Amino acid sequence: SVVLLLNVFLFLCFQIIMMKVFSVLTVLCPSTMYQAQDLCCPKCPAGNRVKTDCTKTANTSCVACEDGTHMDQPSGLKQCTHCTICDLSFGLKENRTCTSTLDTVCKPEDGFYCVDLAAGSCVAAHKHRQCQPGEYIKQTGTAFRDTECSDCSNGTFSDGTLKFCWPHRVCESLNLKLIRPGNATTDAQCEEQDQDNVVPIIIGCLLPILVIAIVIVIVWYVEKKNVCSNRGENNREQ
Repeated sequence: SVVLLLNVFLFLCFQIIMMKVFSVLTVLCPSTMYQAQDLCCPKCPAGNRVKTDCTKTANTSCVACEDGTHMDQPSGLKQCTHCTICDLSFGLKENRTCTSTLDTVCKPEDGFYCVDLAAGSCVAAHKHRQCQPGEYIKQTGTAFRDTECSDCSNGTFSDGTLKFCWPHRVCESLNLKLIRPGNATTDAQCEEQDQDNVVPIIIGCLLPILVIAIVIVIVWYVEKKNVCSNRGENNREQ
């Protein structure tokens, strides 16, 4: 009989424990409240966290989030969420500073574009592509799009920093001598015409003028001499 009584006592204890567990598991709280053991407690407002849960005689105790943390909606959490840090080493900077109710919003640094966006905030950014010599910038990069490059066409060149390709210089049209043809990365190189070719041209132009001038001087001298001789003879005859 003692064993029987002991078994009944253990069974009743088990039933009581199971009823307690079942009652806790089956508590359904409205969206404005959270479950704390077998009670439904009011949630703390955004920007606050739970300091102590409610009891049958006292309401939930709330406290404001500490600096560097936030809570963006009413909750029953006892810890606020740490603010997101925009890491400069990953090409991110702040677009909106964190407050007690709103997390930080990050955006790409200048020269970077976002490759992963979550809840309106950039999570990861990559550096814009640098166009190579022989290419031009077809589309400038933005905060959400990479730079687009394209090859220069024949007869043009670019160092990779231009939004278009420059045509090669035509040395002959500038009265210059071509010393190195242009390619996709560099312009054609020109230099002044050789002086050895210029001197004969100059001499060829000046020589006839010099000859004509000498002939004119000789003729003038001869005529002047003849005039003087004639005058002398006339004076002797008189």
